[in-house]
Amino acid sequence: MTQSELNVLLEKNKNIDCRIDGEFTYFRNQVLPWYAKDPENCTRVTKEVFEKLTPEELLKEINRGLEVEQITRITGYFTKVSQWNKGKRGELKDRIRVDEL
Repeated sequence: MTQSELNVLLEKNKNIDCRIDGEFTYFRNQVLPWYAKDPENCTRVTKEVFEKLTPEELLKEINRGLEVEQITRITGYFTKVSQWNKGKRGELKDRIRVDEL
């Protein structure tokens, strides 16, 4: 990744802080709980790795699963919850889980 690509990435993602020292580049996404809980927590990338990453790969590494797809198993098949309507998502939220005996 070039410096100009990093600048574009940071411009599009204002919630990401970036700090560079001699050996590492440090990133923090201010909206994510694991960064917000600990001010010292960050994603650290070496110069060698930074040069090989694409902006998309770097963003995935910084966000660490922020865009995880939720799926559920209903009557034997899996389905993406994001494809459900508001009422069906409400039903899922209201379900009570029980342990099988």
